[in-house]
Amino acid sequence: MQFRNAYIAVTLLLAIILTAFVAENTIHETNPRARKIRKEQKDKPIKICVISDLNASYGSTQYPYEVSQVIQRMGEIDPDIILCSGDMVAGQKASLTEQNITDMWASFKTTVLNPINRLGIPFGFTVGNHDASPSFSKDRAISKDFWKENVKNTNLTFVDSTNYPFYYSYIKNNVFIMSWDAAGAEIKPEVYRWMKAQMEGKIARNARLKILIGHLPLYAIVDSKNKPGEVNSDPAAALEFFKTYGLDLYISGHQHAYYPSKKGEIRFLNMGAIGDGPRKLIGNTAEAAKSYTIIDIPVKNARNFTYQTYTPDNVKIELSSLPDSIIGFNGTSRKDH
Repeated sequence: MQFRNAYIAVTLLLAIILTAFVAENTIHETNPRARKIRKEQKDKPIKICVISDLNASYGSTQYPYEVSQVIQRMGEIDPDIILCSGDMVAGQKASLTEQNITDMWASFKTTVLNPINRLGIPFGFTVGNHDASPSFSKDRAISKDFWKENVKNTNLTFVDSTNYPFYYSYIKNNVFIMSWDAAGAEIKPEVYRWMKAQMEGKIARNARLKILIGHLPLYAIVDSKNKPGEVNSDPAAALEFFKTYGLDLYISGHQHAYYPSKKGEIRFLNMGAIGDGPRKLIGNTAEAAKSYTIIDIPVKNARNFTYQTYTPDNVKIELSSLPDSIIGFNGTSRKDH
């Protein structure tokens, strides 16, 4: 009798374990999000095209010629993903009406998002101060509505979209990418808490490269933005966070000047603009060229990724043309060789 009871107990236990295993794997296999993430966790070469600061003057629904020039070249460039480090429209002015702002986003969709979507290229972005400044609630609300309505057009494989479009994460070819809300100088504590959870998650830990994209940079590199309010309010804390959680690259906009730099093992890509208003690097007399950047990430040794930066006319910007270092009010940026 004891043997029979033991046999029944073991059989029931095995049945429970098997049922749980089958159920878990059935859910896992039939979850579309999980399938998409698994597909993107494969190590493959990846080409990223980065654009930034597309807008013209306040309230404008027209884009500078160079924006269309670069967007029309995307089919030829053939990137695996496009990233935009902010300022896609020209908001952040109190006199702009809801209709003005809505019209700007409609123009962005026609000029930028739709052509990219037709190519089937994923589009990751971060909001800039002219898109969703923390001080302009109307801008933020309309920006949020636009991106919620057009989430499918991004073609992104989201890891966490709970706080989309202000901060969220996604993955491409096992490169883990986060967009944080750096439309203003202060990064809120809840954003850091979210990032910590993301970086400690299994998907990020197993990724071969970790990238963060935000609008405001950590350090000033141009004359006109060499002051508080135009850069991260606490770059020392941000840098320490990056080091602690193994970030590899921070991409930023706002300064309208290309300058790749490095601090320790962390690389920084300060993006040039393709919209209006290229600016002078600190210490330079000439304005920076309008530009976009291609990041090539190999399958192995992903941290050895390379930059190629071009003007909208497809002229390469040589690294040798940039200063070895730039001293801003809040720190020194040294060129990434």
